[in-house]
Amino acid sequence: MRCLSCRRLSFSLLCSVCREHYLKPEPRIRKLETGLEVISFYAYDEIEPFLLTKHLPHGWFIYRILAKEAFKALSQTKRTTFAIPVDDDPSGGYSHTAILAKGLKRYGYRPLFGRLHAQNRLSYSGQPLAFRVQNPRDFRYTGPTNIDAVLVDDIITTGLTLKEAHGRLLQHGVDLLGAFVLADVDRA
Repeated sequence: MRCLSCRRLSFSLLCSVCREHYLKPEPRIRKLETGLEVISFYAYDEIEPFLLTKHLPHGWFIYRILAKEAFKALSQTKRTTFAIPVDDDPSGGYSHTAILAKGLKRYGYRPLFGRLHAQNRLSYSGQPLAFRVQNPRDFRYTGPTNIDAVLVDDIITTGLTLKEAHGRLLQHGVDLLGAFVLADVDRA
């Protein structure tokens, strides 16, 4: 097969040269107004072509690579901490946020699949802030209470999704220690 990025022959969809060149994580923290600290590993424009594969059949494989490469920057957690993927709905064949949460297992996080779902099924992709504010996700949480957790998502733009998820989890006694996202749109 050929590398999706450079088109060289490769045993993987992203060759080792491209992984080394494009996927060196540089964690940065963005603090939301709610106090939630969001750790991003890349600027959005650095990995945009890889992120957009979530809409393609082979996206699950690319997201596994992204999780593996990004989370190399993490250390092992010392306490029981759950990883809650944001709206891990597999209706498109797989859930990219579930893949990311599963990638955190090697660092001691316990994925909590299928517990935080948006009731509003509108697509927020490319929509302006006003649209997002007028159409909240309306999350439903069905997981355990009184736990330590991190939120997991692929991209942060305005931060509204993570703020809304944070609020819902607080209502259920979840101590949210932070959030991990692959990319931040506002990161320079």
